[in-house]
Amino acid sequence: MSYGLYIHIPFCVRKCKYCDFVSFTGQTSRFSQYVDRVIKEMNNYPHVSVDTVYIGGGTPSVLSDYDIKRLMNACYENFDVLNNAQISIEANPKTVNDSKLSDMLESGINRISIGVQSFVDEELEFLGRIHNAKEASDTIESAKRAGFKNINIDLMSGLPNQTLDTFKTSLDIAAEHDVEHISCYSLILEEGTPLYDAYKNNAFSILDDDTDREIYSFTKRYLQNYGFNRYEISNYAKEGYESKHNLKYWHCDEYIGLGVAAHSYVNNERYSNTTDLNKYLSCENTVCEKNILTQTDAMEEFVIMGLRTSEGICEDEFYRRFRKHLNDVYGTVLDKFIKSEHMQHDKNRYFLTDKGIDVSNSIMCEFIF
Repeated sequence: MSYGLYIHIPFCVRKCKYCDFVSFTGQTSRFSQYVDRVIKEMNNYPHVSVDTVYIGGGTPSVLSDYDIKRLMNACYENFDVLNNAQISIEANPKTVNDSKLSDMLESGINRISIGVQSFVDEELEFLGRIHNAKEASDTIESAKRAGFKNINIDLMSGLPNQTLDTFKTSLDIAAEHDVEHISCYSLILEEGTPLYDAYKNNAFSILDDDTDREIYSFTKRYLQNYGFNRYEISNYAKEGYESKHNLKYWHCDEYIGLGVAAHSYVNNERYSNTTDLNKYLSCENTVCEKNILTQTDAMEEFVIMGLRTSEGICEDEFYRRFRKHLNDVYGTVLDKFIKSEHMQHDKNRYFLTDKGIDVSNSIMCEFIF
């Protein structure tokens, strides 16, 4: 069995206005110490087989070329990294250059996820991003020159004053760059963030639902014309370029998380590391929370996560995992949404229709006992 490996790098040049992730600014002097600690944590999993590695954050690309190489070398020394492993790193356009991108590829990283968010400068400024549209475009082309053959870019919709035309500007430029994967997320106002506080103080209004859904529906149609398949609610990929690591989350497969605030799922147990950077750097035992899933918990997660994907829930896989038939557990709910045309059943799978995706959150709630 092969696991997914997630490594959290919790450092940023500046925190974006919408971000509630565990990340820290002004900690440059601790970067190498943090990498040392992550490498030490790897020793808890000697010779474990992994087929995906995902270095996320924060902004992993703020690390020096040397520390990124140290981290990757340690992965290969401590884990059995399969030859066909997909190894991803997140990057901000302002924190990479030709040399760093080449070094990333040389270290074994074969997929890069560039946090573009928008190709409209006014939108980037609203979000508090440290780069502009030109720098984003330049970074994508620089990654190609370095030799990356698997590039994702993140785009964000649902911004105040955004229109279909302004979002189409970002889609047009993304399509011109001919990348392999595009993630399109809607802005979520998280409590405790500067954007949330500004909204509560009436500094701006959120985008109306009709425009938000129009943008979402248009995105699917638009990207299909460029060879992208929507394989998850917010993710589009050309054939063979899906995010294998994220698919582990959506398929409820097992994964190991290293670093501050990282989560793991092993042997039906979920556990997470401390969110306290000082404690993580100084303490041997970094796990702060453990939760053993009941069968009901595991079934709910399997169904809810599966419904996020275009392939949906496989009846045979449900039975293999739980020794129960999907219809015996959820038949009433499934029938309800089949009749309302929010779901379809085909070839042993249940999946959401476009109509169902529009109200997916409310549908998923009905699968929780």
